[in-house]
Amino acid sequence: MIKERFSEKLKEILSSDDWLILQPEYEPEDNLKYESLFSLSNGYLGIRGSYEEGGKITLPYLYINGVFDKSETFMRELAALPNWLGIKLTIEKELIGIENCQILNFTRVLDMKQALLAKSYILRDKKGRETLVEGIRFVSRANVHRMGIKLYVTPLNYSGIIEVENIIDGTIINFYDAPRFKVKHTYMTANEALDKDGIYMEVATRDNHLHIGSGCRIEAYKNNRGILKNRMFHAFGEQGVEFGDFDAVEGETIEIIKYVSMYTERDAARYALHGLVKDEIDGFLETGFEEELAAHRAVYEEMWKSADIRIAGDFELDRAVRFNIFHLMSTGNERDATVNVGAKLLSGEEYGGHAFWDTEIFMLPFFAYIFPETARNLESYRYHLLEAARKNARKNGYKGAQYPWESADDGTEQCPDWTIEPDGSCYRCYVAVYEHHVSAAVAYGIYNYVKITRDKDFLLNQGMEILTETARFWASRCEYIAEKDRYEINQVTGPDEWHEPVNNNLYTNYLAKWNLRYVITLIDTLKKEHAKEYDRIIRKTGLTDGEIKYWEIVQDKMYLPRKEGTSLLEQFEGYFKLDDVVIEKYDENDWPIRPEALKTKKARQTQIIKQADVVMLLHLMGEEFSEDEISQNYEYYEKRTLHGSSLSPSIYSVMGLKVGDDSKAYRYLKRAAFLDLLNLQKNTREGIHAANTGGVWQTVVFGFAGVSIGEDGMLTVCPHMPKEWEGLDFSLHYLNSWLKITISRDNSVLVKVLDGETLEVKVNGQIIKASRE
Repeated sequence: MIKERFSEKLKEILSSDDWLILQPEYEPEDNLKYESLFSLSNGYLGIRGSYEEGGKITLPYLYINGVFDKSETFMRELAALPNWLGIKLTIEKELIGIENCQILNFTRVLDMKQALLAKSYILRDKKGRETLVEGIRFVSRANVHRMGIKLYVTPLNYSGIIEVENIIDGTIINFYDAPRFKVKHTYMTANEALDKDGIYMEVATRDNHLHIGSGCRIEAYKNNRGILKNRMFHAFGEQGVEFGDFDAVEGETIEIIKYVSMYTERDAARYALHGLVKDEIDGFLETGFEEELAAHRAVYEEMWKSADIRIAGDFELDRAVRFNIFHLMSTGNERDATVNVGAKLLSGEEYGGHAFWDTEIFMLPFFAYIFPETARNLESYRYHLLEAARKNARKNGYKGAQYPWESADDGTEQCPDWTIEPDGSCYRCYVAVYEHHVSAAVAYGIYNYVKITRDKDFLLNQGMEILTETARFWASRCEYIAEKDRYEINQVTGPDEWHEPVNNNLYTNYLAKWNLRYVITLIDTLKKEHAKEYDRIIRKTGLTDGEIKYWEIVQDKMYLPRKEGTSLLEQFEGYFKLDDVVIEKYDENDWPIRPEALKTKKARQTQIIKQADVVMLLHLMGEEFSEDEISQNYEYYEKRTLHGSSLSPSIYSVMGLKVGDDSKAYRYLKRAAFLDLLNLQKNTREGIHAANTGGVWQTVVFGFAGVSIGEDGMLTVCPHMPKEWEGLDFSLHYLNSWLKITISRDNSVLVKVLDGETLEVKVNGQIIKASRE
């Protein structure tokens, strides 16, 4: 077992192997990958898995969700904030650290069950002194303003004075290892003692002058007695350092505990930050590290009761799926409706912490079925920024609400107009100009959220307003072509970003048509059944009968390209006229190899595509297409998709199961589940692929378990168990009940009610009554 690599103190703490992600040895070139994999988040903040003693290769970022800044950069991005991780141990001027000593033994693990990071290593310094250093780190989910580190330090062959430096580092900058893009998003306003002991550091963002307070205090204990001596505080520029030392005796273990807290002006008034941080740390000290850790574990125990998926007979995949769920559920915020989930969660700086269509299409279903309060917050985030979306539409010459391709804290478009290459050259980036399907994703997200949760209160109020304004946007975005008597959406980019811009991308046109049709139906229902809400929507949006009649015409005459006389849907107008290049070779990981034709032709000149586009449409709107249409289009586009985006494999897995391509669907799931763990795209260093984590959950639950909600509103389970699995079980919310679903190798299904009302579900085509646990 993995925990056998630790001493008795940590063995009794750590979970079993199915909950542990192991780093078995120290290789500096892997630092950035493991910093992402070992990130910890509690929804409020996230910190990468850097080393307390530092290192040469590191991106030691800490982010608080919602704290953005622009300064000299080309977009508002999550600001890298003062890093409180620092703990340096020194014996006679020799640093006890992984890059300063010979490593005799090394282990780090992410314990997903308890959301903590543990380490154990034996280090030998230049004078032959050997030290065992073990420890755990967590960011509390029970009290999100508390974070803690506990180290166990044992001199193995010496005695002496060990000096301790407790550090908050305010020098941290974004793009730490990219000279061309480096930027400091904060300025320091305080670097001082927390109280008579400890450190308090306060910084403010440069644009909006939002203040962030960080504080920490360190203690050393032997046999539960404080032994830290000669304490003092130093302000070294933008570093705050608390110094102390203690007497270490060969073979005896010292416990070093770091108590940390952070608050921002988003939580309290500026003048109160220092006092809040101090009081929080005082409370943490009074509670004690172990009790706070126990409260944190208790929260995660409840979260895992809801979120865990068990795959029997496929251990590595079982753990990999759990890894993706862990990072996704850790980042979702159940308390704050003004923040979203960024494309790299809170684990890395790529995409600046921005929210994309990824939230609604890939991540929202997980939260809606598992943590509905968090799902509602994600939907409320879009309502919070509705006025900004209206302004964005007006700026671009449209009506209604056009949601930005990349969204931060204020709802303005954060997708840069220019892309800068490593050599300094620039090229115009047209993504925000052409990729408008995010507005349809926002509308679909509301539809899907309400379908899953039955939250009619949200639909009748905030949801209807968003839906109305997105429909208005699409009606203004379409143009009437008189000679063809149809409406078109031209100069647009669909999910496949290798073809931009195009005319009449099927995915975009279809969802625009759907958005209009859905709102027309809802308005009619409101008028008949909810007069008060109908009046409110009409009053708030200015919607008229004439406008609705126009929408009916637009959606009725929307052009949807397809190959005449066949079931083949055309990705965009003219797609079938491109060079018909297909994928013929696969690598050792069963992944498509770029066709030889792409050495002489650009992808946009061929039918080779980046990611699921038509197939994505079939995934979202499958009930509106025949089995023949789904089957033929999956087969056609699967041979032409290179999966240049992490968003793609999970969708092809789900759809592969729908058409009976079970073997390939299983391989697509493995690709998605191990994407970051095995660094398959060579960019895990930039952070965890958030959309992929949601896609992995969808693949297991919607794909292999066959969960869906039918047109009759009934939950349906129709599994497709792969030969590699012996069993599958998971839980989800449906109506007013909490259900546990267990599936056997032979696709038989048992549904039990863990909490709530007994109800009927459809299993393998038969309606059954779920039994009580």
